[in-house]
Order: sequence, then structure tokens, then C-alpha cells
Amino acid sequence: MIDKRSSYPVILVPGVLGYGDDNKLSKVVPYFGTMSASVAKTVRSLDVDCFTASFTPNAGIWERTCELYAQIAGGTVDYGAAYSKRYGKPRFGKTYEGFVGDWGTTNEFGKYKKVTLIAHGFGAPVARMLAYLMAFGSQKEQAEGGDLSPLFAGGNGKAVHAVVTLAGNNDGTTLIQALEDKMPGITKKMAGLCFKMSEDYFTDEDVEEYLQRSRTNLFYEMGLDGMADFNKRLETNPDTYYFAYSAEATRDYGRLLPERKIRKYENPFTSKSYRRAQENRPELTLPDLRHGGLPVAPTAALIGTYKNYLADAPLATPVLHPNDGFINTDNTLAPSTEAVRAYRSVNDCYPGEWYQMPIWEGNSLGYLGVLQRPDKYRDFYIDLMKIICNLIEE
Repeated sequence: MIDKRSSYPVILVPGVLGYGDDNKLSKVVPYFGTMSASVAKTVRSLDVDCFTASFTPNAGIWERTCELYAQIAGGTVDYGAAYSKRYGKPRFGKTYEGFVGDWGTTNEFGKYKKVTLIAHGFGAPVARMLAYLMAFGSQKEQAEGGDLSPLFAGGNGKAVHAVVTLAGNNDGTTLIQALEDKMPGITKKMAGLCFKMSEDYFTDEDVEEYLQRSRTNLFYEMGLDGMADFNKRLETNPDTYYFAYSAEATRDYGRLLPERKIRKYENPFTSKSYRRAQENRPELTLPDLRHGGLPVAPTAALIGTYKNYLADAPLATPVLHPNDGFINTDNTLAPSTEAVRAYRSVNDCYPGEWYQMPIWEGNSLGYLGVLQRPDKYRDFYIDLMKIICNLIEE
């Protein structure tokens, strides 16, 4: 148990291939916890309800957000009439009982029922989108007329207490871009795998059509261009607290190289990778085997060495080389388009702003419990819950 001002239910939001409570595997190897310690059980031990969402594997941010809303509130997934018409997809999906049936309501004591969203990887933009839609709704769906899901109506921003991103894809990753550059056609194969996991009948033409669409193509949305487009359309919910946890599983070994060539960098981010670059030494970013680099060595090395200066793909410079094994570390920080402060204490936090936590020397999978000591892993989430449950409510 911990001392707390509030105990709103926690919804765990997994990444691209994550799974939730409705998956049998979750009972044996939970997505949040794997073989270390179940995060859901840890949170529940603090007398706080906790649930894990699941998503259609090939769904993009919008569809996952609609699925997340239905899982929390209960009812049938409504992807929106305007969305359905634009992309020729069925408007309705699965039906759920609901994690928090009274979510967004006020009880007899005047207490508002909120939820906290803790999201990993690609789950981050989904959680951010849900907080945004609850506050502002969707103008396109409102303009379509007819029956409107409460998700698209807006005006319920207080329903999301806090959004926490763990190695969150807040500004895009160069991993898909790098994989396609090294292994042309790999994106199509990965898309086909997602379709198979969705248990939908599909053809090669379906996959090709899917990859041609933006805003519903998760491979585009994960990248630099996709997240830049997403961030232009989003803003923080003024009633929601935001926290970003980041990791780095690579190390700049440039200092070990002879002084053959000095590279200079521009300043697109105010992060530790930029500060390192300003020291004017050769750059060689490789997995740090001492701090979580081993489990993600292939992808960490690929991101850490990938550069692109061609006009047919997003610009990728050495500033983006430090990474957590899946996402460039700079891009897991608070979104570059939104206000951010360094976290100092729970009493110095305000809704509508991001709070950046110190960068952890480890990999993205560490937040899921991979190769983590169970006691330290549990302690991390207990410390996180101490912050979430003690935020000042206005």
C-alpha cells in the first residue's frame, strides 16, 4: 500500500504487437511484466484497479483509439461514420463489457471517475489521441451528422487523469525506414503478418492498398513523417497530466576512435544526444552491452548507424542515432510540438504540460520486464504509482 490522494483505475496500453487481458498468453506471460512481475498485479496490490487493453494488429492510431475507448467504457467499437466512409471500412467492430463502466461520470459524493493511461511504444500516440478526443472530440465526425459516439463529442477532458508514455513513439522511429532500406520489401511482409494475426482474409492487393494509405497505415504512422503529421493535429488535454519515460540502450563509442574526422550537428532537439554531439568528437553509436544493449543489439545497431539525406524519405541524421532498441531516444522524449518541463516533484506538476523523466540506461523492453530483476521492476511501477496517485487535483 502507498499513501495516495486518488486511486483511479489504470489502463495499460501495449505497443504494436502487444496483447491484453483477452489473450490467454496474458495469464502466463503478461505483456507488461513478461517473466519479471505482472504490472497489473503490482498496481492492484496498491488497491488500484488495473486492466490491459488489446488491439487489432494492423490497426493504426485512430482505430486503436476507438478500440481503447470501447474497452474502457464498454459497448461496441465505433470507428466513426466519416472515417468509415472515407476509407471504406466497416463502421463498427467488437463489443466489450468495459473495464470501467462508470468512467467519466460523477458519483453521489461529487467524485469524478477518471482513468490513467500507461502506454508503451506505439501505444503512446493512442493514449494521447484518446485524451485529445475526450477533451476536443472530432470535428469531421461531428460534421457527418447522425449518431455520434461520445468519444467524438468531446467535452469530457477530465475523464483522463494522466498519460504516461514508456519508451513512447512520440516523434517517430527510423527503424522501419532503416529496415526497408536494408531489406527492400520487408514492410510488406510485416504488414502481411499483421493481417494474418488479425485473422482476416486478405490478398496481396489488400496489403498493397493498406500500405498506400496514410493515417490508417501503422508503418507510416510509426515513422518520422507519420508522427510529424500526427503531432500537427494534436494538442495536450488541459485537464490531463503527461509524463514521458525514455531509455537508451546505445553508447557513443566515438571517443575511442582516433581524431580522424570531426562532425558538427544542428540543434533539432535539446537532449543529451545533442549535448554529446556538441562536444565535437567522432560519432559511433552502437549497442551498450552493459546497459541493456544485448537483447536489442541488431535493431539498436541498425538505428544507431542509419543515415538518410535523400529527398525520397525523411531526413535521418546522426542526432537520431542514440536509441532504446526500437525508437530513437530523442523521439521518446515528450513530443517536440508540446510544452515540456523536467520532472522535479509530484507537487510541482500541472495538467496540460509534459514532464520529462531522466533518461534510463536500458532498452525499451526493460519497461516490459525483459531481463529485469523482479524486485526492482516492481519498485519502478510502485514509484510511478506514487506519482500518479498523488497529483494535485484542481
